[in-house]
Amino acid sequence: MQTTRRAFIAAIMISASAIVIGVQTRATEVGHSALTETDWTLSQIEGAEPLEGRGLDLSFAEDGQFGTSAGCNRFMGEAEIDGEAISFPDKIAGTMMACPEGLAEQEETVLALLARVTSYQIEPTALILLDEEGTELLRYSRDAEEESLLETGG
Repeated sequence: MQTTRRAFIAAIMISASAIVIGVQTRATEVGHSALTETDWTLSQIEGAEPLEGRGLDLSFAEDGQFGTSAGCNRFMGEAEIDGEAISFPDKIAGTMMACPEGLAEQEETVLALLARVTSYQIEPTALILLDEEGTELLRYSRDAEEESLLETGG
């Protein structure tokens, strides 16, 4: 009888330990944001259409990793995303190609605006990056088909 009781208590202790470990693991797992695995095309810079260039895009991978281009060079880094709050790092890695006039200025503007972004909104076909006052700085778009594919995948 004593052996059965000890086995029962041991089983309860093991189960409780497994539950605690599971809760701790979930608490430390990195959450996925609504931006994870999304691709966007730059459609507006402070309300104006961007100049045509190669790769007017912004894409997000796991853990806030992003890649972007404002028409000439490629940049990458890790954004801090928490709910609808987002910030882009001061230090962004990028290529250093010579850009045609106009695209160089556009690139500088987009990078400066990314540094001011504090939050984002997602609409069915748009990603809107906002500053701390809620002013729209950058707008990115994607096809409605891409959005419906994301919604039905889960």
